[in-house]
Amino acid sequence: MINMKHYLKLIISAGLLGVAMTSCLEETFPTDGATSGQLESADKSAFNAAIASYMNHMSLYGDGGDASDAGFSSFIIWRDAMTADFAIVNTGYDYFSYYNQQLYIGNDGISATFWQRYYYLIQKCNNLLSISDLDPDGFDALYVGNALSYRAMAYMDLARMFEFKRTGVAYLDEEAANRGIYGLTVPIVTENTTERESRDNPRAPFYKMYRFIMDDLNLAEACLSDAHAVSAKTDASIGVVYGLKARLWLDMGSRFERYVDDLNTMISHEADEDLNDYDKIGITTANECFARAAEYARKAINEGYSPLSESQWFDPSSGFNTPNNSWLWANIISTNDIAATTGEWQSFVSFQCVEANWGIAVYQDEINYAHGWMIDARLFDKIDEGDWRKTTWIDPEDAGASNAFITKYSRGTNLSYNEWRNYRSYVGIKYHPANGERNTSTIGNAVSIPLMRIEEMFLIEAEATAHTSGVGAGKQLLESFMNTYRMSAGESYICKAADMEAFTDELFKQKRVEFWGEGIVYWDYRRLELPIERGYPGSNHARQYRFNSYPEHVAPWTNFYIPDRERDLNKGVILNPDPSQAIPLWEGGN
Repeated sequence: MINMKHYLKLIISAGLLGVAMTSCLEETFPTDGATSGQLESADKSAFNAAIASYMNHMSLYGDGGDASDAGFSSFIIWRDAMTADFAIVNTGYDYFSYYNQQLYIGNDGISATFWQRYYYLIQKCNNLLSISDLDPDGFDALYVGNALSYRAMAYMDLARMFEFKRTGVAYLDEEAANRGIYGLTVPIVTENTTERESRDNPRAPFYKMYRFIMDDLNLAEACLSDAHAVSAKTDASIGVVYGLKARLWLDMGSRFERYVDDLNTMISHEADEDLNDYDKIGITTANECFARAAEYARKAINEGYSPLSESQWFDPSSGFNTPNNSWLWANIISTNDIAATTGEWQSFVSFQCVEANWGIAVYQDEINYAHGWMIDARLFDKIDEGDWRKTTWIDPEDAGASNAFITKYSRGTNLSYNEWRNYRSYVGIKYHPANGERNTSTIGNAVSIPLMRIEEMFLIEAEATAHTSGVGAGKQLLESFMNTYRMSAGESYICKAADMEAFTDELFKQKRVEFWGEGIVYWDYRRLELPIERGYPGSNHARQYRFNSYPEHVAPWTNFYIPDRERDLNKGVILNPDPSQAIPLWEGGN
């Protein structure tokens, strides 16, 4: 029989790091008021459902202390807003401006929101794992596999956001060195972590975090080995596990190729006694990591998913708001989630869809709203003319032209010409309210949002293969993907890259185009240590957002700050330097 006091202790400790930053976010645990007998017979399906429900929850205004807070769906927007890929001119209703301006990104509600919500998600996973049989052949295998997949995703995201990486800003990098935080990720909290341990729980070094995440994914893979299809794409399938492994192996390959000392550190700790509970990584070279990234990406592809067709991409009713053959994993926002919000405008649809008449992206006039996200002008100019994805954004040569609207854009939007002509060049029309409903927010806000699409696996396979088998092999895979799935009839794509650097740039360009607005390429900017450049002649970014980070370093504002409150409750944590206003504004002219 489960000991009630012990179980509640697990719940409290599992959530402690999240609670450290959630004094304003009340949480009702599933076991409140339960007897030990009731807990023993608890419906594990309810605990499993609580994981997806938390992911899909659209938060009350003020939950995270910021108007941008629409739950996890806002994180997708935040990640793209930190890059060069999301441009905006009318900033009056830009609730995602902090990282664009490098303002208030230290100990404030934004970094706290990321910290608290990921650890609350981890808590939900730990709640289920603590009452489940972890045997992959046992009755609870599907529940365990799902919880482990979500937990692995959460820790992978946290580790990649909060590990401080070199910025090229001398005082920041020196402060990080003086604090001894290079190579440190975030504290690990499992279903077995006690409250006492949580009060002195240091940030895990990268080699421990890699093993912890891989261990979760290995068990998830065993638990979900027969789960080739799931009833709802909020649940993880074996394809999702393969996709998460592909992401992790690619991250490790890039790190160990660039930093051989990190590879040697990883190898030197393989036999550490305190890591015996985790499976060993078992590699000695960066290329082995790339090989496994390609292997798992191909395994995900072989699960039967296929890239979006042109008609699916541009469907104004279901495009990018409804699960389909391309999606492996998704947030599915229900009408119940919507009913929990206080304002119809505070939603993914409001922030992303120029068609939603209740949203802030819709055009009213040059001052009010008109907050349509634009693609970066330089990126748009690099899109191949034969690539049908290019009409996802308004070409400057087409802006306001009725003939262009009829022949090129009308198929992909619910806007009339008189509405469409008000939008600026480069504005994206990728996203749509549910069922194309433009006026009733309780219907239109109930969209699904992809967490993983199979197209990512094709691009991971191509990048990883270029490392293991040569640039030519990678080019062949990239060309196959583009010519099979992304070029208009009669058009042909040829990758002209002659070396690994040029190929990586070209593949990254295609990734930026493919996943614009999906929060994916933030991870690649950090993984590849690429500069984020918003200031240049002809830039379409707001003048106050034109910051350029330094080559061969990460942008300072992409290094997340661990909230002070965490240090107050967990003495083992060392904080990152505050990255606010670390880069000067670009002063060049248009």
